Amino acid sequence: MVIACFALALALGGTGYAAFKLPANSVTTREVKNRSLLAVDFKLGQLPRGAQGPAGAAGPAGPAGPAGPAGGSGASSVKWALVKPDGTIAQQSGGITVTTHSAGQFVLDFGSATNSKLIQATPGLGGDSSTRGQVIAGPCGGTAEGTTCPSGNDTNHVIVRTYDPTNATLTDHAFYIAVVG
Repeated sequence: MVIACFALALALGGTGYAAFKLPANSVTTREVKNRSLLAVDFKLGQLPRGAQGPAGAAGPAGPAGPAGPAGGSGASSVKWALVKPDGTIAQQSGGITVTTHSAGQFVLDFGSATNSKLIQATPGLGGDSSTRGQVIAGPCGGTAEGTTCPSGNDTNHVIVRTYDPTNATLTDHAFYIAVVG
């Protein structure tokens, strides 16, 4: 009986010693039984990730967002034309006519108000490859944005002036004109 108790004490003591006195990193693959370890036995990121599983079902739709700001009265539009030095229109987007033309000065009718829109005029070729100066444009109608025009003096009309290379004298040259908005 004494021997049995001594053997039991030794057996229990040896297991406790192994559990509390093993040096760090002393257990190798050979001592670990396959599939005996769980994910919780490892630090985060210590195990490689497995293959990506199939996507789950879509979740329910979220609530509607707040209403956006009100839009303008219509979609933005662009009307444009290429005008030749003789005052004829070579190409255009449609609905534009030349009302009057004198040396270096052209008045065009766009068919709707232009004074609150972007007006852009640039030199064009349109059969005119000569050297030229600046091209300026603005709405008619005597508004703060434009000037008083010799004819068609309302905001449906745009005046365009083309200059010689010294920008001192009005001279006929081809130009592009665009009204955006």
